[in-house]
Amino acid sequence: MKQLNWKSFAIGVLLTTTVMFGTGAATSTTTDPFDDAVEKWDAKQKWEVKTSGRVISEGWEPFAYDSNDKFDPFLLRRRIR
Repeated sequence: MKQLNWKSFAIGVLLTTTVMFGTGAATSTTTDPFDDAVEKWDAKQKWEVKTSGRVISEGWEPFAYDSNDKFDPFLLRRRIR
């Protein structure tokens, strides 16, 4: 039976605890971790909506698919306010 190498075991334990404490040490002022990546919600925002016309113009984003429209099913939107 092999003997446990205590020096390697101690290094592994110290490395594991360092990683655990290092990842848990960050403080956050908000409860939402994705708060910086998302814009704040604006209740007064206005959107312009149109069908794609097979080409997506600059400034427009696809946001829906209309399965009843066989010719041009993609809906695009852009924020105007």
